[in-house]
Amino acid sequence: MLPAARRHLLVIALLLVAVILTWGQRWIAAANPIPASGGDGPAAAPALPYTYFVDVEGWYRITPYETVVRSAYDLTAGSSEAMAAALPAAVGDWRQVGEDDYVGDDPGVVFYLGQPTVALQRTYQDGSGRRLALTILGNSGKDSFLLFSHTPETCYPGRLWQALAGRRESALLDDRAMSAQYLLSQQAQTGERLIVLYWYLWDTPRRDPEEGVLSMRVNLFVPPGESEEAVLAWGWDFIRSLFPQTVPWERF
Repeated sequence: MLPAARRHLLVIALLLVAVILTWGQRWIAAANPIPASGGDGPAAAPALPYTYFVDVEGWYRITPYETVVRSAYDLTAGSSEAMAAALPAAVGDWRQVGEDDYVGDDPGVVFYLGQPTVALQRTYQDGSGRRLALTILGNSGKDSFLLFSHTPETCYPGRLWQALAGRRESALLDDRAMSAQYLLSQQAQTGERLIVLYWYLWDTPRRDPEEGVLSMRVNLFVPPGESEEAVLAWGWDFIRSLFPQTVPWERF
């Protein structure tokens, strides 16, 4: 019989092997496309080449709402100009209208976020004339903390937008749901209502601040006579076009 110390070392070694194998299997599942069909069935849909990890919080903690999604678009650009070039002019049924707005020099962005590596806003419109604005803010290193400390809830009141409701929202992308933070606000002077859906995105499961993170926001003005529920559905339609597929993933 092995001495007690050697038995303990053997148990620890076996546990480490099990952990490594489990994480390896999970990462392989997240990194490799899942065929849409097999055998003699219909032809498989084209693989989506980019895999991302999205969550409603970050920096300090990983939440149970973390989701692994796939996209046709490369969101790893390190500058606003490169991100603008990587984003398509058409996302599903949504088409770009107007010019890109490089918001890195906006006084509010500079004051609260310093000099983010990516600071871009683009407006899209669908065939029915419904519009939304996609805002992407990116940073790395210790400055990435600013993306989590300065959220729409803390930013918009300074621009006379009064927060009316805030919560976490979820919607199915395929057969799995993605979560996002939801903010409904109203402009104090005009009475306009604005819905913001926002989340954070990484391109590796490490979620290392030194490697960078994106804060992504979909801004939706609520037209007069339209319900918040209907406008929220437009936002999820756009997000579903950005991320058409999810990947089975359990970190814990």
